[in-house]
Amino acid sequence: MPITITVPEETTTRFVVAADRTPDDVATALRQGLPGRLGAAMFQRLGTPALMVAAHKAEVSPWDLRSVTSTDPDDAERVRRSDWHVGVTSVLPVADLPAGPHITRATAEALAGSLGGVPVDLDMNRVVHPLPVPRPETFVLADDWTGATLPPYRNAGRCTADEDEIDGCSCVGITTRGLRRFGLPELEITGVACPHDLAALNIVRTAAQRLLPLGRHRGEHVLHSELMLTSADFSAFWGSREQVWDDGPVPVKLVQTGPRRLSIQAPEDFPGSLNEWLWDELPPVLHHYLSCEPDDADPD
Repeated sequence: MPITITVPEETTTRFVVAADRTPDDVATALRQGLPGRLGAAMFQRLGTPALMVAAHKAEVSPWDLRSVTSTDPDDAERVRRSDWHVGVTSVLPVADLPAGPHITRATAEALAGSLGGVPVDLDMNRVVHPLPVPRPETFVLADDWTGATLPPYRNAGRCTADEDEIDGCSCVGITTRGLRRFGLPELEITGVACPHDLAALNIVRTAAQRLLPLGRHRGEHVLHSELMLTSADFSAFWGSREQVWDDGPVPVKLVQTGPRRLSIQAPEDFPGSLNEWLWDELPPVLHHYLSCEPDDADPD
């Protein structure tokens, strides 16, 4: 059955800087924190719907940051205790994707640096992970845009299945958060056995990258339910052109499970279970590939 993806005319990207003060002058605060091409693009947008900055006292803020999470508990606590919330919001035509959200987040991070605050990604309800210095000027989906991460291995110690059993458990479920700001449905894969968690995550990453170009074109897109994932898709997720596997494309089945959600499953003609497919049919590198260094050149 075909899959229909409807890309809206506009998307919204939202970040908040939790801080104890507000900038005296936003442009001045950003001038040093965001140099180069990103800074130039930011100043062209600042004060328009493509980049709006607004400060609110925490007690009357339109954003509830009490449940924000972080890999650093101190950052999460600073967010909850902050006196001010400085919102950085972009309402963007889809033709401005993915550059627009990239500029929006860079602006929020630069403001956070100027104010000594903590940047929060509202779409994922968590503190933004800092990017390397100097900041990459080009957008890469791997820079924490999907919100898809590995859950605690072996179900945080509760899974007692034999690790050598291919279908020993179904503990792992991985769901993206944040693809909607690129006009795309969120992706999920569920019922995965613990030993195949990284392979499942890499399939989600590759599928997200495969669909990303659709987000630049508003309207309905009718896709075959079998999506072909290539080594180039997986490399592009990391901003690389490295050949990760030499075999041909990996087919996956897409199933609509909600208005803005797609489930990734084994191909229709595969005779076994999802976990047998993950183990037997994927390039072995997907079971081991944690990350990849981006190319120095722009990944166009």
